[in-house]
Amino acid sequence: MKYVRDNLPRHMVPCFLCKWDFQFGPHIYAGRGVAAWGIRICRPCVESNWDGIVTSSHPELMSYLRDRGVEIRLNSKGWLPIPQ
Repeated sequence: MKYVRDNLPRHMVPCFLCKWDFQFGPHIYAGRGVAAWGIRICRPCVESNWDGIVTSSHPELMSYLRDRGVEIRLNSKGWLPIPQ
């Protein structure tokens, strides 16, 4: 575990899309949870996919969502919007 300036342990989690670890507390949240999907995504992945995720680039996400019974609705570009 790494420590921030006030000696609280950082909580690091992997991004579901890029697999890089990012800080998810305390005080710093470098990504967000997607409750509807049950995953966490880092800020760079959220920002680079603001208009939707190209599903062919993330087959593991599509498989994960299907296994969870999540309804997959693509936008007009054929990409998967990230729920709020």
